[in-house]
Amino acid sequence: MIVELFLAGKSRITFDEILSIARNIEKSGGAENLAVESTLVMEEWKLMLPTRTKHNGSIQWDNRMNRPIPGETYEIPACITFAFEYLRSQGIWSWRLAVKAYMESIKQPNQQVILDIIDEIVRKSQFRRFVSATTIHEACKRHNYSGDVDALIAELKSGGIISPCVKHSIFSRKFFEKYIENFSKSGPLYELNKALFIFELSEDLKL
Repeated sequence: MIVELFLAGKSRITFDEILSIARNIEKSGGAENLAVESTLVMEEWKLMLPTRTKHNGSIQWDNRMNRPIPGETYEIPACITFAFEYLRSQGIWSWRLAVKAYMESIKQPNQQVILDIIDEIVRKSQFRRFVSATTIHEACKRHNYSGDVDALIAELKSGGIISPCVKHSIFSRKFFEKYIENFSKSGPLYELNKALFIFELSEDLKL
């Protein structure tokens, strides 16, 4: 069901569409439960994100409010759309191909360097989920990235590759400081897209 939804190549999808597909699959009356469960799973893995937010002015993943009922709309991150395009055309799930396609779509000239930077920050992610602003800046420096790092971070956020993680930055600070050296000096914390990097983050630890 999930694959069928994303192979359509849409940037947005409604709960009504999800429910319609569920009804084609589940004939014995459990379509609504299937649709709700699928919606929750897809949001958890960041395959899609509710357009509804808890607070105005913030589109970070933690601020999204999922209400799987008719009329609700979900957006599909650009990186996920491209990843499914390659899954359909080549039969492989590749974050590199997806990110490269996204970078081409926004006319980013430093594509190979950025791929190398992302590869490094994913490998250095904490708890196979989080990456700090300092880690991103250091990776950019190591790979001689000539562009504006803050602008690059904005592009990664826009593509659904990372998202600011204010909740954990503030409320889990003591936890992180216990396990991560100099965490308090590492700058903002970002969450990696679990679905995009599923093979790299396969042993994901939840807080």
